[in-house]
Amino acid sequence: MAKEGKKSRSPIMLLVTILLMEAGLVFLLMPKDPLVQMREREFASIQTYLGEKTQVKVKKMADDWFVASFVKTGFMQATYDFLLNQWEQENDRFDDRGLSKLVDRRLDVFWLSIHQAYYRFAVMAAWLPYLLPLLFASLVDGLLQREIRKWQFSFSSPAAHRVATKAIYLVVGMALLSPFFPLALPPLAMPLMMGAVALSLWVSAANIQKRI
Repeated sequence: MAKEGKKSRSPIMLLVTILLMEAGLVFLLMPKDPLVQMREREFASIQTYLGEKTQVKVKKMADDWFVASFVKTGFMQATYDFLLNQWEQENDRFDDRGLSKLVDRRLDVFWLSIHQAYYRFAVMAAWLPYLLPLLFASLVDGLLQREIRKWQFSFSSPAAHRVATKAIYLVVGMALLSPFFPLALPPLAMPLMMGAVALSLWVSAANIQKRI
């Protein structure tokens, strides 16, 4: 029983570990100017593909989430106060060799990245009303196909079921990590990933074993 619980938690722990490593690499290595340019290109591409009205709605949603999570709570300002004020207070006695400016830019990059992640999650939320019916239809059709195969005594492939299930985990994991990628994402990334999930869901449901 304990082994099953450990196995079920391992993908989540792996996802969290990769997410923390990704955030750490962005904080330490991502230059600020390319990040700002990447954000502008992504905003422009969303407006081009989805329209200005949708882009404004998505941007407002991301701004509201970000302000509620980090600005109103004071968490964002606390990071600047904690890491920078100590040098400003001891400026006459301690020469930080420009370290405070470096930390300030690193914090700017970190919070810009977090806001960009919120923006991408908002883009996902904008797609969900269109993609959820596709996922539901794929699941129902796959289950119906399984019933047809059962009555026809057709073969259900356990290998196909296993591979499709792992593909669902993989794509969903990529979708959850993609908002933190330090690269501009195409506007159609979300529907393409959900299309892959829908196909894998259909294959997995259609090949559930007849006897469990």
